[in-house]
Parts: sequence; C-alpha cells; structure tokens
Amino acid sequence: MHKKMTVFLMGLLSLALSACASSRTLPPWVASPQAPPGEDVAVGFGQGKDEPTAVAEARRHALRQIVDSVFGERIHYRYSKTGTHDSRDDASTVHDFFEAASRGTLVGQRVVHNEIEHLATGYVAYVMVEVREADLERAYRRFLRQEKARRQIYEAEMEGAVLLSEKHYRRALAYYRERLRRDPGNDVWWIGVGASLFRLGRYQEALHATDRALLKNPHSFYGFWNRASILDHLGRWREGVADRAMACRIRPSKACSERLSLDRRRMEGQAP
Repeated sequence: MHKKMTVFLMGLLSLALSACASSRTLPPWVASPQAPPGEDVAVGFGQGKDEPTAVAEARRHALRQIVDSVFGERIHYRYSKTGTHDSRDDASTVHDFFEAASRGTLVGQRVVHNEIEHLATGYVAYVMVEVREADLERAYRRFLRQEKARRQIYEAEMEGAVLLSEKHYRRALAYYRERLRRDPGNDVWWIGVGASLFRLGRYQEALHATDRALLKNPHSFYGFWNRASILDHLGRWREGVADRAMACRIRPSKACSERLSLDRRRMEGQAP
C-alpha cells in the first residue's frame, strides 16, 4: 500500500512543482516516506498566499491520501469480490470521514516533517502526516456510529414532518412526544412538539416547547424561526422579528432576506 501511495504521491508532486515553477530539490523525506510498523504515512503538497494556508493544504492532501488508500482500497476490494460495481454510497462515506478527519477530529494524526518554501507567488509546503492504523480504524468506526445516529434522527424527523404535511397534527404530536420520551435531550423532538401544537392552535404550549428546544440548542435555526411564527400568532410580532433575524444570522438565505425586508417595512408602518 505504501509503495503505491509513494508512487502516486511523487506523480502529484512533480505536476505541482512544475505548475509553481519551483526548481528546488525535493527533501529526502518527501521522496521516500517510511511508515513505522502499525502506522500509515503520506506526504502532502500545498500552496498558499501565507505559510499557515500552505501547511494546512499540505496536511489535508497527505491525510486524504491515507484515508483514500486505506478505505478506498477496502471498498474496491469488497465490491470486486462480490461482483458489485456500485460503490458510490461507500465512497461518499469515506469522503465525509476525510472531511471530518481533516478538521482535526482524527485522534493521533501527527505532522512528523514539514518544510516551507517562499516563492514569488506565495508559499509551498511539504508536510508528512503519520497516523496509527488503530487510531484510524477507531476514528472511522466512531464516525460510522455517529453517521448512523444522525441518519436515524433525520429519518425519524422526516416521518414526523410527513405527518404534519398531511395534516395529521394529533398523530404528529403523539409521535414527537414519544420520541421525546426516549431522547429528552434532543432539541429536534422539542421543535416537533412545538410545531404540532402550533398547527393545533395551541400557541402558548407551542411557545413553551420551542423555548425548551432553544435551551437544548441555542443555535437552532428552526427554533428561532418557529418561535417567530408562534409570537406572530400571539400578537407579539415585534418580538418575533428579533427571533427571525437571529434565525437568519444562523442560516442566511434569499427567503430570509425577503422576510426580514418585509418585517422592516412592517415595523416602519409601510406594510400591514
């Protein structure tokens, strides 16, 4: 695996060095990365306007090679062995894992060498990253468990959303309350309870449930957005404007901008 990784790496580095017109000889540790037993190692190349940007890009490049080599080869082998050719879902999962790992969540990753070169156009960095295979496996298993939990919550949330969209408000309320009984710390279920109560016209109870959601997650877009709608129906629309503005700061969008513009005109007396 490491020999193939090194060959692939050297091809990339040669292309990159040609692109940046660098005549510098590669450091010896770049040309022949050696992994200790039980570890995976790769050298990454990065460019940037400043040193931190170049080093960060090089580290990501090295880590991507490790993740792709370890898990990409595993996926290729499994699907070749079973005669199945559609590995897109697995490849996507590996990509998501790399993105999580590259943000520093991969325990045990170490930069063991780095070298930075200053060029007329910025900086070039070479970084060698080393990861214990046991840490890589442990991190991947943890990531898969977290992904499974997120997917289950998403699917459960969609099931409740379908009940609301089909106007089965009482069933939706019972559904979300049951989810809340199993997982009382999850703001998603409190928001679902609030949305169901809102559809049933029980605005004060809906406000209470939504407030509970925001206590659990003070950065919830739906928490602030729904709270604004509830306050509108309670005749406290000016308070709702502030909540809607908070929601739009959390998740800006064109719809948010249009609604905030309407709110401003309303407050100025230019709209009913």
